[in-house]
Amino acid sequence: MRGWLLDTNVVSEPVRPNPDARVLAWLSALPNDRTFISILTIGEIGKGIEALRPDDGRRSKLSAFRGLLEARFVGRVLSLDDDVVRTWGAMTGRYRREFGGEAHAVDALLAATAERNRLYLATRNVRDVRALATPAFNPWTDDPAAFPIQL
Repeated sequence: MRGWLLDTNVVSEPVRPNPDARVLAWLSALPNDRTFISILTIGEIGKGIEALRPDDGRRSKLSAFRGLLEARFVGRVLSLDDDVVRTWGAMTGRYRREFGGEAHAVDALLAATAERNRLYLATRNVRDVRALATPAFNPWTDDPAAFPIQL
């Protein structure tokens, strides 16, 4: 693997009221050129903004956070392309066959994005992602040494 695809729950941890120290330490140790986010993360934050009432003060904070993410990850925001969508279709089809249900769409699209880009997916939702056969890392509980980066 050549780096990390950071899920929304990971990139949002530093702005939570009581962020987890282990996650903060892990994030601060990552080289910027090896970290990526998905356009889905930008979309999830946008969904959170729009779900708030227009007069809710959190809207401006979330909008500022989204802007900071877009600036920090310029050139490293991964879009969904034909290969990712085909990989997603194969993954979710296998998931349905093996588990008899539907994989969470955003988690599965993130897993497909990670696979197509040779990235570990850093997320708190590792159970579902690992069921899709994607290498997933939980920065709240996993040992980073078990997830080597190959340049």
